[in-house]
Amino acid sequence: MEQFLYYLKVSVKSIRRAPLPYVLTVLIMALGLGVFFANATFYYRLNADPLPLKSDKLFFPMMLLVPWECDDNTCKPPPVLSYANVQKLSNTDIPTAKAAMYSSDAYLRLDTKQPPLPVSVRITQRDFFRMFDVPVLHGSIWPDDSARNEIILTKALAEKLFGQSDVVGKTLLLDDKPLTVSAVLDNWQMLPRLYDANSGNHVEPVEQIYLPLETGYDMNYMSNSQSSTFDDTDYRQLSSQGRTGALHQLQYWVQLDTPAQQQAYRDFMQNLASTEKAAGRHPSIINNQLTSMRNIVAYFGGESGDIKAFALVTLLFLLVCLLNASHLSLNRYLSNQYEFSLRRALGASRWQLQQQMLADVLLLTLCCLAGALLIGLGGVQLMNYLWPVNRLFSTWDWQLLLGLLLLALSASYLVTLYPSLRASFGALNQQLKE
Repeated sequence: MEQFLYYLKVSVKSIRRAPLPYVLTVLIMALGLGVFFANATFYYRLNADPLPLKSDKLFFPMMLLVPWECDDNTCKPPPVLSYANVQKLSNTDIPTAKAAMYSSDAYLRLDTKQPPLPVSVRITQRDFFRMFDVPVLHGSIWPDDSARNEIILTKALAEKLFGQSDVVGKTLLLDDKPLTVSAVLDNWQMLPRLYDANSGNHVEPVEQIYLPLETGYDMNYMSNSQSSTFDDTDYRQLSSQGRTGALHQLQYWVQLDTPAQQQAYRDFMQNLASTEKAAGRHPSIINNQLTSMRNIVAYFGGESGDIKAFALVTLLFLLVCLLNASHLSLNRYLSNQYEFSLRRALGASRWQLQQQMLADVLLLTLCCLAGALLIGLGGVQLMNYLWPVNRLFSTWDWQLLLGLLLLALSASYLVTLYPSLRASFGALNQQLKE
């Protein structure tokens, strides 16, 4: 330890002797690392697996159950389903869990004297909370999927409305319809929100309130994301026509825990399509899709090309910065070459010189890490300004910070490696002459 402290002291003296090349080296490396880290933050978050223990078991089934005829193999099933089609897809005990859902907008208030508060609504079924590991803080989830005048709030919304989180049993007005709070969710934010990947909605925050699917239809809530109708169903009459008409607005998820379940559900979908085709309700070719959660964004074409392109550009920029920093580091070592040669002449081994290099790497890493964090923070703020929709994906955690530390350490080592090897392994006589 004492020897290592000595090496650090020698490194500091070397920096003081020629501070400008060292400062330029740190600035160039910090700039490259900071810009790269700012983009890596968004790329890491957007491509993260929000349910690493379950994402390969959650599937989005889609079928070409539409009234028109399509004989082209390129015809894709619609991304949303009608209520009747969801009932057909859920008419099996193969899945461990299953839930239909859609999103909508509403106004919420405690009583008619208060101004209405606009809120986002997830209209779904009870298995939604189990499938996507939604934490419950107070109360309990609905016992079944029947219509009920009950509502589930997030903790933040409960505290905003009532000043406390434990509000189970209290009544509020959703579009002036009285509903009772049955549960309050703990702090929860799925990033990315893969259960709703249609139209790029996976980058949006989770909803503020949750309503039973049957109640949502009874209250005539339309989807605010994607809906289409293939007959004369009146979308304003969901309570009377939405369950039987060809109004498509529902997303549907199933949990299939084993390969045997997955194959059994594929067979079930194939038999269902054949039955519908034989009944004349499926004029198109059979085109079933069972897409896993990890592939759902790519299936819907929601991957951000801008983020990928910028990731490549920032990686190239980092490489250029490292090459320039290596050149500056080489000049600094060459200027101190006589000192290295003198130590070699006095009996210092090459390993001892490499230990000196490792002390230089440690100092360079610490300086670059501090600069990269400041530049990365500024880059994140700039990207939040340019792409406000990505604000949810700009947070740092210990894994990202550890990755930056390892990257800074590796970059500092690579930048310092060649100059130190040249100074340590060069011809001693030639170095002393120079």
